[in-house]
Amino acid sequence: MTIGDGHDLKSSRFSGDEVLEACYDNERALRSGDRDPAVEKVQEALIILGFPVPKVGITGIFGDETELAVRSYQEARGLKVDGIIGPETIESLDSEFPRIVSEPSVSPTTEPPVSKVPTPLTPESPVRSPRASAVRLAGETPEPVRAPHAPSVEELSVPPVEEAPDVEPVHAPAVKPVHAPPVPPVREVSARPEHTMRHVETKPPSTAPSTAPSTPPVTPEIPETDSQGRKFHSSGMWNVDSFLEIKGGRSMHFEVKNLGVLASPLRIKANTGESRDAMILSQTIADFEFSMVGKEPFNWRFDIETDSDTALLEWYLYSTWVPGEPEKP
Repeated sequence: MTIGDGHDLKSSRFSGDEVLEACYDNERALRSGDRDPAVEKVQEALIILGFPVPKVGITGIFGDETELAVRSYQEARGLKVDGIIGPETIESLDSEFPRIVSEPSVSPTTEPPVSKVPTPLTPESPVRSPRASAVRLAGETPEPVRAPHAPSVEELSVPPVEEAPDVEPVHAPAVKPVHAPPVPPVREVSARPEHTMRHVETKPPSTAPSTAPSTPPVTPEIPETDSQGRKFHSSGMWNVDSFLEIKGGRSMHFEVKNLGVLASPLRIKANTGESRDAMILSQTIADFEFSMVGKEPFNWRFDIETDSDTALLEWYLYSTWVPGEPEKP
């Protein structure tokens, strides 16, 4: 094996390795069972090229996994599949990696003869780079660099600017003030109407004679009794959860009308333990009945629950006892 005889490996990975150069010169081969640093280079090259040695890795030992990786590489490259690193396989591996760029050798002992024929020291080049700096040889006197003539400031004349003609001022007509009529004061409106209070104010029927002139009712006239003869007790509005504490008779009857545009669920719980609930459609009426045993009047408490944020419920209460009547045992 001779390195430098012209038949050498060219890549920087394998070039100069005596064992691999001998394989390239067909003087030896790497095979299963060999141990050498050259085996490490072959294992590393196979892993880089995508033929891994997964269990053992780079060990420098040519084992079964290394042989299998070599066979896989040979088959992929169309080489003789024998699992041995010979001249053909190492040449193929060598060609997979960058080659060494050789620098021209310079002999220190031989110098070219100096010609005695005088030659011009500053040859003129037909092409000059506009950005190249001048080179001064020994014995030459540099020529002074002359800057191009720049025009003086006085040579630059600026044309006179003509004066703009006088512009007559524009007088806008006077604007007559506009007197707006006074705005009448607006009565403050509570942000929480009375019917949204937790405690619902009832409207008992009035028994006192009215001295005010009669006006036509806006809403239909409320019946004095219901279908079972219970007398009108009071009325009101519900649109949130609330409660109603009131004195009434043994039998209480709520007529509840949904004034909203959507259906509203409603549940009424009495302090007697009774509970009634219904889904009231828009513009329809639902009935809620409650009763107790004992003397009249009875202190009723009703808890009102509605799950709708848009509820608008008008209620009328009928009772077997109304305010102003004597107690009944």
